[in-house]
Amino acid sequence: MTVTPQPASETATTALYRAALGPVNVGRYLPVFARFDEAGQAGPGWNWAAALLTLNWLVFRQLWGAALVYVAAVEGLALLVLGLGREWLAMPSLAEWGFLGAIFVLSCLIPGVYGNAWLHADARRRMTRAVREASTVREACVALAQRSSSRKRWWVLAVINAVLAAAALGAYWGLSRWVNERPVLPTVVLPAVVAPVEPTPVPPAPAQAEEPPPAPPSPAAEPPAEPPAEPPPGQPAEPVPLPSTPSVESSTTSSQRPPPAPAAPSSRADAQQSFAINVGLFADAGNADRVLTRLIDAGLPAFIQVVDAPTGQRTRVRVGPFANRALADDAAVRIRALGLDAVVFRQ
Repeated sequence: MTVTPQPASETATTALYRAALGPVNVGRYLPVFARFDEAGQAGPGWNWAAALLTLNWLVFRQLWGAALVYVAAVEGLALLVLGLGREWLAMPSLAEWGFLGAIFVLSCLIPGVYGNAWLHADARRRMTRAVREASTVREACVALAQRSSSRKRWWVLAVINAVLAAAALGAYWGLSRWVNERPVLPTVVLPAVVAPVEPTPVPPAPAQAEEPPPAPPSPAAEPPAEPPAEPPPGQPAEPVPLPSTPSVESSTTSSQRPPPAPAAPSSRADAQQSFAINVGLFADAGNADRVLTRLIDAGLPAFIQVVDAPTGQRTRVRVGPFANRALADDAAVRIRALGLDAVVFRQ
């Protein structure tokens, strides 16, 4: 590989930098590296390519170690937020987007500020090794130029990015079409699993046997009325009560009246099932479904309710009902052991 003749006034260090960087944007980095050498250390700066096209810039400049650390850090933080945060912390969608936005800003800000320092350190390392392996500075420049970032590498990366972008657009279009054409299944709300409570049997009140109405006295069997005794002299005569004779209509109605039905036993369990537990109110229905699944897997009678709020629909997760306050408090302890909120209330 031929090396472009350099100006006679150019120092050996500048020639080695030029050979290590390659022909792409070499004029931009040479003044920055000269400033680093004068200061004796590499400091912060700003590199737009490293900030906006971080992974492409690292691959083009052959900074393989920094590229691996960058990919591992970004993917690790994203998986931590989407996996652990959604499963254990039950974060709403707004908090998730906030964390992902912060990760994106840091993934652009850190390479943009320290990209020039990373490239300067890598160029110094390759220059030192080339000088040790070559006998002259010119041979070291030739060795560095053979391994530098060329324009061919730049075009290869551009083609790879275009293919990946086309594949992503095709996948998005296909997924959107599949989602729009698939049948919509109805939402199934899982019923609450409540252990049956046997009502305490209440013995029915014994029916009182109704006495038959007295038969009307027969005129033939009625004894003759005795004349009232005369009161002694000086006392007023007391009125003699006349015997009441029941009418035929009242006796007939009383004989045909059905006996009173025994009272149905009342279930005291219905009056006692008046306690429930409020676990949470979620703006994201997916988070509510995950909390509901965890509660049902733990053997708790959980259910969900969709309520309307001024800011939109919310999904409420509750557990119950329970026969008494003691059962509700025991279930609240189990719910708090799962890392969820539990507020007992009377229905």
